[in-house]
Amino acid sequence: MKKSSLLLTALLIIGLNSCNYKENKAEKEYKLDMIKSTLTEIGQKVPEFSYTTLSNDTININDLEGKVVFMNFFATSCPVCIKELPFIENEIWAKYKDDENFELIVFGREHIAEEMIAFKEKNNYTFNIVPDPERRIYSLFAEKYIPRNIILNRDGNIIYQATGFTDEEFIKLKEVLETELNE
Repeated sequence: MKKSSLLLTALLIIGLNSCNYKENKAEKEYKLDMIKSTLTEIGQKVPEFSYTTLSNDTININDLEGKVVFMNFFATSCPVCIKELPFIENEIWAKYKDDENFELIVFGREHIAEEMIAFKEKNNYTFNIVPDPERRIYSLFAEKYIPRNIILNRDGNIIYQATGFTDEEFIKLKEVLETELNE
């Protein structure tokens, strides 16, 4: 009985380690795929594009030079995105909305204006949400994976980009914004 118990314990440990190995391998492959699907790099100039706001104003991204721009790409079907947006509203937008050197643009990937208006009203969001129904803007930055956050400095260069939402990454995002806005 003692030998079989020891053998069972050993097999359980080996099995758990191999499951962890598979999870780690899968996690590494996922991270590598996320990197490969990212089409922009830190330090590069933001790709040129124009977007139309929910109030029907058309803005070219280059018109925002001189401001620190925080862009977020999300979808209403993405649970992680939905979890992140209240943090953007309460910890970023509430803090910087009156700063004339700051611009927040939240892009609704694969959403039309009517969907974004309803979503914004339902969740009482006060930040700008821009529809990107055909991924026209999103596809300049990535092939897949959301939420995706990008910060541009006053010269229109990408100084931060990250995919996903974790407490640690959100803290880093806020630090980059704070530093850039105080320069």
